[in-house]
Amino acid sequence: MILLIYSRLLKWFDENNIQTLTVNTNNIHNNTSVPRSPINSKLFSPMASINNHNKLLHTDEHNHDEIKKCSMKTADDVITFIEWDSRLEKRFIRIGYIDHFLGLQERSFNDFDFKIDPSTINDQHTNTIVISKHRIQYFKYANEIIWDKKSRIDSLFGSTGSQQTIDDIIKRHENLVETKNSQDEKITDIDHNLPTKRYLTLTDGLYKPNYLISIPINDSSLISHYIAYREHLLSTYPSIFSSSSSHILSIDPHHLHLTLLTLHLKTTLQIEQCILALKRIQEEIHYHCSYPERICLEFNGIDTFHSKILFIKCQQNNRLDNLRTLIIERLYEQQQKQKIDDIFFAGNYQEFIPHITIFKNKRKFSSIYQNEMNNIYFGKQFVNALQLSSIGTSENEQQMYHCIFKLDLS
Repeated sequence: MILLIYSRLLKWFDENNIQTLTVNTNNIHNNTSVPRSPINSKLFSPMASINNHNKLLHTDEHNHDEIKKCSMKTADDVITFIEWDSRLEKRFIRIGYIDHFLGLQERSFNDFDFKIDPSTINDQHTNTIVISKHRIQYFKYANEIIWDKKSRIDSLFGSTGSQQTIDDIIKRHENLVETKNSQDEKITDIDHNLPTKRYLTLTDGLYKPNYLISIPINDSSLISHYIAYREHLLSTYPSIFSSSSSHILSIDPHHLHLTLLTLHLKTTLQIEQCILALKRIQEEIHYHCSYPERICLEFNGIDTFHSKILFIKCQQNNRLDNLRTLIIERLYEQQQKQKIDDIFFAGNYQEFIPHITIFKNKRKFSSIYQNEMNNIYFGKQFVNALQLSSIGTSENEQQMYHCIFKLDLS
């Protein structure tokens, strides 16, 4: 009976392609058969199963990492693509790269010459930027990142699995340009229900403001020059600043700014509505400040308002003037369309003189202004943000500005 069962079992193993393994034991001298796996022909055991499972997990994790960190197209590939694809206007492309002395820098694509070997550079190429391509950190098109080494963004080739393509970016840029052009060129078919342009009047300048919209000054070099020059004035003219110290207002270097507009906001609701209005025009302001290049302000020389406010002059910049006008018009339009409580443009005049305040004094700064050179260079500042701040004064007679909302334009 036992032999019959044994023979049938062997036949079943054979029909199911299951091999047998002969195992000898000390107590049993007869051969016994143990089934073997048809896959790997190894003795089945719980430990073997666990080991195999761990190996599979390790393989899956390894494959997952390989997919996650797939090969990314190089900066050299991007340059070749830009030079080949006629859809990309090179004047809208900017490159971020590492300078050995200045750190991260950003310049227009047209400023570079990638055909020159950096090892052969000499004085004849002083007007052209020649760098090794491995120093390139990112590419921008119309101020939008299209390739970034650190964050592994690749909208040109999609080599890192990006859902966005260069076609999407080009289309978005073209739509924004078309919208802006249509707004600038549309003369007929005017909707007379829309508000007219808001111009500042003499009445606006008669009331005391308690809030301001400004450009924060955060360039380290510019701030350093500001502090050094202020210390120079304090040490050079001690009689002026000591005799009337209680009447002098200075600006905390951490709150340096260039004022675009001053406002009078009475209630919390007005403040919230002003912030909401700024958020609604953020995209248009960002485009104005970054297209085709970021607005760069230069500060050179000093001057006074009625000899009582000593300030650093900002060089004439038409785009800055237009930015101020744009904000006035859009805030006024938002007031009318959204039925916002009146945002009063208090403390402003039609003439706009951009500046950074150094000191305010009830006495005149005439002697300082006459004795100081007017060609002092302070530095540059990009317009990378706007901020809405309250105006106040500290116990030590410093003008204080508390930022309650910041509009990022970077």
